[in-house]
Amino acid sequence: MKSTRNQDIAGREMPSRREFLARSVAAGAAILLSGDLGLVAAEKTTFTILHTNDLHSNFIGLSPALDYTPFSTGTDKTLGGYARLAALIRQRKEAREGLGAVLILDDGDYSMGTAFGGAIRETGAELQLLSRMGYDATTFGNHEFDFGPDGLGQSIGVAAKAGRVPPIVASNTNFDGKDATLADLQSLAKDGVIRRHLVIERGGVRFGIFGLLGKEALVYTNGGAASFPDAIETAKDLVNVLREKEKVDVVICLSHGGVARGKDGKFTDGDDVRVAEAVPGIDVVISGHSHTALQEAIIVNGGTPVVQAGKYGQNLGELVITMDGGKVTVESYQLHPIDDTIAGDRAIADEIDGYKKTVSRVVFAARGYSIDQPLAVAPRDLPNTFTDIAASAPLANLVTDSFRKATKADIAITANALMRAGLTRGKSGVQTVYDVFAVAPLGAGILDTTAGSALVTAYFTGQELKHMLEFLLVDNPSHPGEIFPRTSGMRFRYDTSRPMFDVVTSIEIGDLEQGYRAIDITGEDERLYSLTCPLFFGKIAVAIPTFTKGKLTLVPKNKEGQPFKERTELLNDPRGDTPDLLPPPGTVDKSSVDTMTEGGAVRETKEWQAIMDYIRSLPVNTQGGLPMIPVDERASEVRAIKVG
Repeated sequence: MKSTRNQDIAGREMPSRREFLARSVAAGAAILLSGDLGLVAAEKTTFTILHTNDLHSNFIGLSPALDYTPFSTGTDKTLGGYARLAALIRQRKEAREGLGAVLILDDGDYSMGTAFGGAIRETGAELQLLSRMGYDATTFGNHEFDFGPDGLGQSIGVAAKAGRVPPIVASNTNFDGKDATLADLQSLAKDGVIRRHLVIERGGVRFGIFGLLGKEALVYTNGGAASFPDAIETAKDLVNVLREKEKVDVVICLSHGGVARGKDGKFTDGDDVRVAEAVPGIDVVISGHSHTALQEAIIVNGGTPVVQAGKYGQNLGELVITMDGGKVTVESYQLHPIDDTIAGDRAIADEIDGYKKTVSRVVFAARGYSIDQPLAVAPRDLPNTFTDIAASAPLANLVTDSFRKATKADIAITANALMRAGLTRGKSGVQTVYDVFAVAPLGAGILDTTAGSALVTAYFTGQELKHMLEFLLVDNPSHPGEIFPRTSGMRFRYDTSRPMFDVVTSIEIGDLEQGYRAIDITGEDERLYSLTCPLFFGKIAVAIPTFTKGKLTLVPKNKEGQPFKERTELLNDPRGDTPDLLPPPGTVDKSSVDTMTEGGAVRETKEWQAIMDYIRSLPVNTQGGLPMIPVDERASEVRAIKVG
């Protein structure tokens, strides 16, 4: 039988008229059912998120500043640095752009941690550099409020005036009040610099982005007159707005609350995970605050990835997502190390150098220092390891000895996490003002608001000293060793097999040169001992009775034994999932602040200043040389002796 099929001019068989009509009807039905055949094909979409968190003003990377060579490769061991970060962002963006939309996002705590953070109100440098590097959005972390809401407003305003500030999404930060400290933030919100949510349309996809300050982070937020509505309730509201009103395809939450290990030892808990669990409409959570370098995404509710890139710009996170029919799938996730395999961006490095003069003027000049000034030589690394007490003893002893020398108190004390960085030897071992400031960079003062926590001094009985130590020795398994006490002028013994709040078995006052003597810790002897500590530490110490519901008592007193008249506000227990010990500020009895008189002006003694002054007082063994930071047996003395 002769075929009814036709052939085209190339001799290929063509469908019969009946087959053609049948196929046309089927295709028409498919179009009617889908609404648009093109949308069916477009349902599967790939996009990439490049992300950072907790950059903490680390513009020039983590190593001795003099070692940093951002334009060459294979020449230093520096991790991080914005010149190299900028170059890698550009490389990864170019590599991914042909495969779908690329977003560049930061999850807050972009400020405070180095000397550059100390001058943020004058330069707005952190935000200006984020803008230069192409970030699409950032949000607030707790440290953005270290100088109060007015200081935050000043810093953003400087960047906005320069025309270089990325959108800031702050969804559960409310500054609608009449307080004068909120005026700048209100103006910035009116201008759209700060907003509750952001919509970006890119590559045919509508992205909705909002930002949260987590419950854990709020404990450490110097919010002043600002208020912070519940993060989860805010997230539910924003998801509804973005889905229903803005008609976005993808909802991304920048959540600065942290992740934590679950009972199985894996990262399955924390504020940022709980937000994703409670609000299924979120497609992606970019996490921060806990300084966790997640090597793989945490998958919540069977599909929502929670990712975090660590801290200080040591890594750039790269999350590749496929959306198919509304379902989110993680195609790939990795952390790219920022190291000396990357040749840095010269324009970014030049801009950073330009900020140094302002930093020296604003932060250091009044106390006789400058940012690049060499101070001493470290013969080896002085790490700040939270769990290896012996290894971190040289740094802890250097810091606490400097406090005690500055104030002439009987005792000096701090906690591991208040020493924010160690000192690394690098090639030459030379430590500059920039390097040493990073050990104690947080906060502002009481008598003046320049960068750096003030040293404060109060008087306590032997039993009260025991109570203070007992509180600090209750460990947090999620962050072991974070608030472990480090001391000068005092050593103590403790036995962790004993009941909680009764592990300290003895306390001795003194040092290796003068000798130690045991003191009464039972409460029978009411003799007072002067104790110096950073303001941050002091705020926690005075709230110990509240933290422990009265089980541990202590009252800060002046040298006459009278309780201070002004108290810090009482706080919630700070020993949660956080790398920081930064409670909100209250009022502080100004008589407890350690001061010095220079040129007729009374200045408080800064934590960083005490460390630098102490280092400069160390002996110099070579003419025209620098002091050598001690790492000998005395410098390595372990003053917290574990027994039992």
